[in-house]
Amino acid sequence: MPDLGLPSLRVRITVTTTAVVLAVLAAGAVSFLMLFRHTLVAAHSKAADIQAAQIAADAQHRLRDTADTVLLPVSEVDDVIVQLQQDGRVITAAEGDSAHGPVLPVPSAERFPFDGVDYVVHSAPITPASGAVQSVVVARSLEDADDAVRSAALLLAVAVPAISAFVAALMWAVVGRSLRPVERIRLDVESLGEDLSRRVDPPAGNDEVARLAATMNRMLGRLEAAHRAQQRFVSDASHELRSPVAAIRQHAQVALHHPGATDLASLAEVVDSEAARLHGLVDDLLLLARLDEGTGRNCGEVDLDDIVLAEAGRLRQLGVTTDTAAVGPARVFADEGLLARAVRNAADNARRHARSRVDFTLRCAGGQVVLWVDDDGDGVPEHDRDRLFRRFERRDDNRSRPHGGAGLGLAIIAEAVRNAAGSARLSSSPRGGARLEMILPEHADN
Repeated sequence: MPDLGLPSLRVRITVTTTAVVLAVLAAGAVSFLMLFRHTLVAAHSKAADIQAAQIAADAQHRLRDTADTVLLPVSEVDDVIVQLQQDGRVITAAEGDSAHGPVLPVPSAERFPFDGVDYVVHSAPITPASGAVQSVVVARSLEDADDAVRSAALLLAVAVPAISAFVAALMWAVVGRSLRPVERIRLDVESLGEDLSRRVDPPAGNDEVARLAATMNRMLGRLEAAHRAQQRFVSDASHELRSPVAAIRQHAQVALHHPGATDLASLAEVVDSEAARLHGLVDDLLLLARLDEGTGRNCGEVDLDDIVLAEAGRLRQLGVTTDTAAVGPARVFADEGLLARAVRNAADNARRHARSRVDFTLRCAGGQVVLWVDDDGDGVPEHDRDRLFRRFERRDDNRSRPHGGAGLGLAIIAEAVRNAAGSARLSSSPRGGARLEMILPEHADN
């Protein structure tokens, strides 16, 4: 596995998930402790308030029946202090509480420290017969609440890391199990080497990993098809290039070893002819290579009727009867040079197979430009029509170099039309021969 300086996906997922869980649990633990302590303090505060109000009510009731003597109840627990205060001094304290202890604050206090312990203090007023206002003050210790909070904090301090560690172990196992099929797919692809015919063994089910394996197999299929097409293209191109070179060498060797068998003019004619074939083949190959790379495209407005009429005039000069009566005005958006090359290939293909004439039809209909090039030859069988648009494909009965060419003319037509967002196909001509049809989007003037 290549080392890119980053931890594995399994480690990153586990660490990220554990960190998130730990942060959430820590925040939850802190929030719980704060709420827990607030609840305990509120409970003690409520109890102290109720106790102070009850003692004050009992004392006020007794004061109506007796003199100005207030008796405080006996403190049953050590964590409660009950005092009777007047004018900021302690008059008396409950039995068991020290009257010389701290003066509890009046009014209430949520936290009053005494002897190392925090208390919560509440008071309630009473009015004896003398008219002086006195206060019953009750303080309840928060020591048990603090102990409960500390116990809960200790428990959470152990539980939060333990739960986080459990989540980390669980994520490590789950992610490892989930990534195991992906790693197996990676190893399968890595072991393919140069053998593109092999495929990845897809896991059971229809989950994301299974779909990944299916996509990988489809990609491998396309790579295999592209590799085979490339090999076939190289083989065919080599064969086509070898033929004119071999012809030139053959005639040159005859002239070299048997000077009387040929003359300079004949040798020059053969060399010129084969060199022209070689030049045309190389041009076709370079054009297709540029189209495959997506370069060399210079699109603009093109008057297709001008190109068609120019090609028809060229065929007339070659002695071919042509009919352009059905050629109407048509404008497309395309690479003019590439489109002219496609129309020339279509015209030459029709001339090569025509018996006596070639007809051109150009018209616009429904936002499309349709060009028909018809000949009165033997036509193309239906089962060969799609195949002939592939590179280096020729009819079986047209394998001779002078008549069949290299099999790139229709391939260039297909690429040129596709470059202009159109399509090309072969069909039957009304004159009994072949019809080459090119359909392009019409370019409307704005």
